[in-house]
Amino acid sequence: MNYYIGEAAGKVYEFLADQKNNEATISKIQKELDINENFVNMGIGWLSHEGKADLSGKGLRTKVRLTSVVE
Repeated sequence: MNYYIGEAAGKVYEFLADQKNNEATISKIQKELDINENFVNMGIGWLSHEGKADLSGKGLRTKVRLTSVVE
């Protein structure tokens, strides 16, 4: 299962890196990525735990922003 969470985290990271200001709402991420919603949420949690993403806001309007982008 960790493999799938890591894959989801990588896809979320890449998606955010392509966005203006390196951020998007959780609902937008879930709509745009072809990944199970639960794995999207776990991937976001993984990135947050690693210090690669910050969250702000409430509910579906919660924004996820990358703290640093590796190119």
